[in-house]
Amino acid sequence: MVGIRQYLSITIIILFTGLLAACQLIAPINNQCSNESAEEITAYSQYYLWLKSLSQKQLLAEETQQKYFIKNQLDDKTFNQEKLIFIYSLANTPLHQPYKAKRLLNKYLLADNNMSKNNLAFTLLLRDQLNIQLHLHQKQVKLKQDFTKKNDEKQASIEQLSQDLEHMKQQLLLLKQIDKNINDRG
Repeated sequence: MVGIRQYLSITIIILFTGLLAACQLIAPINNQCSNESAEEITAYSQYYLWLKSLSQKQLLAEETQQKYFIKNQLDDKTFNQEKLIFIYSLANTPLHQPYKAKRLLNKYLLADNNMSKNNLAFTLLLRDQLNIQLHLHQKQVKLKQDFTKKNDEKQASIEQLSQDLEHMKQQLLLLKQIDKNINDRG
């Protein structure tokens, strides 16, 4: 169990380091792209980095705000859905929902044909990171189930041995009583 947590932590650190490195590489690329605005190219990575800087309370407020915008159609609904993807993909937060993030990512981001190459690269990296998280989560669930099953089996074995011991004690007391009765008569 501890090994899985360490593996998950190391994997997430490596992925986020890669994300940060990718974000730092985007700046020089922006200067070379004249057809696309710098804001469009870095929107995903900048928003993700901004989310990483928020407290948990601020993250909850951001999620509430994006849901409000979607519900009331006050902004571009798809862009607000995309923002929710990033919110739900943040590990170690109360809003971390990798299954929901992956579903929304497939529905909104990967279906978008108007995405810049840099945003597409960032999105694919996020998808890969979510796939790893989901795979590790499934592995953790399976290990937990196996552990619970083995623990239940051992508990049943302990209970059976306790019953056997109690039965043996009763038989021993009965034999002692028989022995005492024989000695008293003899």
